[in-house]
Amino acid sequence: MTVKHTILAVDDIPSNLVILTEILKDTYKVVEAESGAEALELLSRIQPDLLLLDLSMPDMDGFELLKRIREYKNCETIPVIFVTANDDAYSEEKGLRLGAVDYLRKPYVANMIRAKVRNHIELKIYRDDLEATVAARTKELEERAQQLYESHSATIMGMSLVSESHDKITGAHLLRLKNLTGILARHFAKKHPDILSMKTADTITMYSPLHDIGKAGVSDAILKKQGKLTNEEFDQMKGHTTGGANLLRDLAKISPSESGHMKIAIEIAECHHERFDGTGYPNRLQGDEIPISARIVSIADIYDALRSSRPYKEGFTHEEAMNIILTGDGRTVPSHFDPLVLQAFSETHEELRDAYDANPDPHIAEML
Repeated sequence: MTVKHTILAVDDIPSNLVILTEILKDTYKVVEAESGAEALELLSRIQPDLLLLDLSMPDMDGFELLKRIREYKNCETIPVIFVTANDDAYSEEKGLRLGAVDYLRKPYVANMIRAKVRNHIELKIYRDDLEATVAARTKELEERAQQLYESHSATIMGMSLVSESHDKITGAHLLRLKNLTGILARHFAKKHPDILSMKTADTITMYSPLHDIGKAGVSDAILKKQGKLTNEEFDQMKGHTTGGANLLRDLAKISPSESGHMKIAIEIAECHHERFDGTGYPNRLQGDEIPISARIVSIADIYDALRSSRPYKEGFTHEEAMNIILTGDGRTVPSHFDPLVLQAFSETHEELRDAYDANPDPHIAEML
């Protein structure tokens, strides 16, 4: 059995409603209302497919009723046809401007009413089907995009783990760094949207685990050395920044479509050991010469390093690490960091603490 579409007819003269119902009842379900107030009450319970509104009604005319109807949830797109005995171009223009789709003139012409109602009902069906199709396709694309994002993230994490495996770096460290970077980057983007967009903050977060990918080119003897590095060994260690950046540049050539994102990954790998005061490496960049991506990852990396235990050191508490970064300990000083990023670190320190504590390293004995 075919379900009839519902039409709400509103007119303060009952005889007019009887005529409209008689004309349309064989094809449609007609619901009648004799006032604007009654129509609004019905709309709180039903959702018609089309409305026929008389313009000239006491208390609330058709114009005012249409304005009120458009405020109702799920009634914004119901087609409305005004019914009037007047041949007034101004009223017709006003009604169309308020959102009416058509006009019917009195006295009624049955075939004209059926034709206009049929056309607008069919148009609504087509529009509703199109919106449903677009919504379904949009959901499908969003799900696919999420799948690609997760796959991309997994690939980045896998590359990072392989590159850092020689240094006894764990997946927990990389996950922490990504989470720490995300907290800082998103907070910074909220506070300084003129400097960093939320979209770019998410890209920085995604690629942050690649910061030390260049360590794949550093010898195990240097990476695993527990004592102090010689000057020559330290120079080789510092080479992981340019080495990692060059590796990522080569990857960017293979996948030109990713060049925009890879640019950020390259910045992070090459510049995360630069210092705001110009004392970092490899290029002794200073201030805004250092990409914002590297300025954010730098402080996240140092916080994680301070908190983490290694075979040659015990990790600091959150309070100790925070104090070192904000006030300095001689080796690390506040001038190493962008003041705005340092402020973001201070404002999010509790979230950073929780993110670190949520992903602890394995027991130190397991890392030996």
